[in-house]
Order: sequence, then C-alpha cells, then structure tokens
Amino acid sequence: MNKNIEEFINKRPDVVAAYGYGSGVFKQAGYTSKDKPQIDLIFVVDDLKEWHKKNFKLNRKDYSLFGKLYIRFAKESKLKKATGITYVSNIKENGSVFKYGTIEAKDLLKYLETWESFYLPGRFQKTVYPIKETKELKEAIDKNRKQALLVSTYLQNKDEVTKKELLITLCGLSYAGDTRMKLGENQNKVPNIVEGSFNELDKMYKLDKKYFKETKDIITLDKNNIKKDLNTLPQTLYEYIKPYLEEDDEVIQKKILEYLHDLNKYESSKQMWKGLKTNGPCRSISYALQKVKKRFKK
Repeated sequence: MNKNIEEFINKRPDVVAAYGYGSGVFKQAGYTSKDKPQIDLIFVVDDLKEWHKKNFKLNRKDYSLFGKLYIRFAKESKLKKATGITYVSNIKENGSVFKYGTIEAKDLLKYLETWESFYLPGRFQKTVYPIKETKELKEAIDKNRKQALLVSTYLQNKDEVTKKELLITLCGLSYAGDTRMKLGENQNKVPNIVEGSFNELDKMYKLDKKYFKETKDIITLDKNNIKKDLNTLPQTLYEYIKPYLEEDDEVIQKKILEYLHDLNKYESSKQMWKGLKTNGPCRSISYALQKVKKRFKK
C-alpha cells in the first residue's frame, strides 16, 4: 500500500473497513507518470456522526468551515440522504490530495444486497483496493459483482462478445444517467477504467461456465440460462423488472437500463448537492474544475 495512504488513514479514527479506488490508486489510461491524481478512499464506520465528531478533534483541516458546521449539526438522515455516504474532498497532506467518504457498515451491506441505492454497489463493481475489510463485507461485495456480471451479460445484444466489451458494459452500469458525465467527467472514463485495470478486472470476474463459453478472446453467451437466473438479481431491481419477465429480451433489457439510469441520475444529482454542503463552495468549485480539466485531457 502507498505509504502516504497508510499514514493518512492512521491519523484518522478507527474504521470497520477502508477501501482505495480511482486513478490515484489504480492506473487508468489517459494519465502520464507526471500526473498525481487525487487519492479516493471509502471509510466504513459504525456510526457516521460519532466518527466525524472524533475526527473534528484530530484533523480539523479535513473540513471547510461550512462543511464542519454542516456535518456537525445536520441530522444524520440529511448526511445519509440518497446514497448513505458523506464525502470530504480536497484534503492536502504529505504532497498528495485526498478525498474520502464515510458510510455506516449496515447501510453499505444493505445497498450491496438490494441495489436500493446503486451509488456504492456500482463503485464496488469496479476495482477497489481493500485496505481493511471484514468477511461479511467481502462476501457482500463478491455477491454484488456476480449480480453485476449477470446483468451485463443479459444486456448484450449479440451472442458473442469480447471480454473487453463485456467489462465496458459492466463498468458502465453505474454511469448510466449519471449527471456528472454531462457536467465534468472525462467522456472516455469507462473505457479508460477497463483499459487501465483490465488484468485486475479479469481476475475479479471469473466467467461462470453456466452462462459462458470462452474461446480465446471471444465469449459465447448462453442467453437462456442467463435469463432463467434473473430472479437472483438484487431485490429492488428484480421487483422493478418482474412484471415484464414474460416479455421479449429487448423489453426486459430496456427496463433494467431504465431502472439504473433513473436511479443513477437521481443519486448523482443529490450527491453533488450534498458535496456542496459537506465541502463548502470553495472546495467544491476547486474539485469541479479539476473534473472539467480531466474531461478535456487527451
């Protein structure tokens, strides 16, 4: 693990689990050796308000004045609203820039299981570095990934695909409808993620012989078996598509994409407004400008 990340975490209150992700932790296409991307972290805690109360005393510089007041006095339901996670960004320490989100373990487990919120389940469908982890969380993350693979295979409109095509579909599930993709994100983000982390993703997503037949780089899909197992999808998504399961594949595919698109759009919008409150206007504008800069990066 990066020494800066280890030192950063050790200066914060204890957590149930911690994960690193993004271009500051994993290589992504489009970056040079001179680039120093922000380091993104997720802290899983027992009590969100109590964790920040302890951190106020240890690391006041983590917070803008506006953010500190909001996190301290806002109701817990406000801090958790929509996605369950509260982010603090643009923290400069030891020559690096950090952003971390805090979420309670019970909320993360619920969302991984149900996809009632897709903000973090979608994040964990891509590469993350488990700095600290519990067995219960690892099992929930693994199950979430298997369900994402099932969805991604079912969404294919042809019987044969390359592994790269399948992974691009999978990593793109959490960006369908995401407001940030219109406002500031690099439009090549998903292909860049897959290209830069292909080996890690390949190890994460071992193909189930029940659904696939792999010959060199070509994957032949067994759509009949895939469709039979749609009832194993997370509860909220399954209930959404259940009335349409007797319809043609195209109808069911459309409903799956509709569910993810609408949920991602809602949650990304809410998360942006929440970020403005938890980080204050100055940090939020600085963060947004960095996103815009990355969007136009060659």
